[in-house]
Amino acid sequence: FGWACFGISIAGYAKSFENFNYVVSAVLTPLFLLAGSFFPLDNFPQWAQVLANLNPLHHCVVLVRHAVFGWDGWKDLARLGALAVFGLLVWRIAIHAMTRKLID
Repeated sequence: FGWACFGISIAGYAKSFENFNYVVSAVLTPLFLLAGSFFPLDNFPQWAQVLANLNPLHHCVVLVRHAVFGWDGWKDLARLGALAVFGLLVWRIAIHAMTRKLID
């Protein structure tokens, strides 16, 4: 839900279709690389680990990993809460972006 709203908000603020390339290059690629999908975050520098814990995609990756290999209790509930907050925040941004685009 949160990532779908993220895409809708980008569509609402983008002036043309070519602007999506900038978002993919500048936003989505670093988020994907700092999510811990390919390698554990323990080998990252401390600043990158802090950024990764702010990354909603990292929380998605960890929750999927824990769904397969076993839940981690309250930590997973906190991650789920962080994803819910991300979804609600980006949902409001998407509503604002599309309202602005459709009414103008």
